[in-house]
Amino acid sequence: MARITIKEAVAITPVSESTLRRDIKSGKVSSEKDDRGRRRIDTAELVRVYGQLTHATPANDTEMNAVDTPEKRADSVDTSTDAPQIIALLENQIIDLKAQLELSNQRETVLIDEKSQLLNLLSDTQHLLTAEKEEKRALMPAVEEKEKPRNWLLRLVGAR
Repeated sequence: MARITIKEAVAITPVSESTLRRDIKSGKVSSEKDDRGRRRIDTAELVRVYGQLTHATPANDTEMNAVDTPEKRADSVDTSTDAPQIIALLENQIIDLKAQLELSNQRETVLIDEKSQLLNLLSDTQHLLTAEKEEKRALMPAVEEKEKPRNWLLRLVGAR
């Protein structure tokens, strides 16, 4: 796919330059810097994030005229003969996605159970440590309050 500048990308996508730059900064759209330090975005990335490109690509860039966009692919597919194959493919994808979802739900359940067990273990450990600390305090003899030393003048005079 062709790599284009941010200004060119704004011309063929339904977003403003500030939105595109924000999406690049947040990681929603990936981009690379060319050898001169300018940001370049793959047109496939723009199609992935923003869907159908709204404007025609510049005529002077022959590489960009060869962009494989969804509308070009849709034009090249003969839906009358490929429809059963497409339907079968989509049904298989749905089955796979349902299996992945079920697996994810099972993992989530296991992780929630593990989290609950770890929280209970942490709570029990805290109670044991608190009880052990109180036990040690009970066994230690009470510290007697020492008499505060008097300063040298009071000791000299003998006053209390």
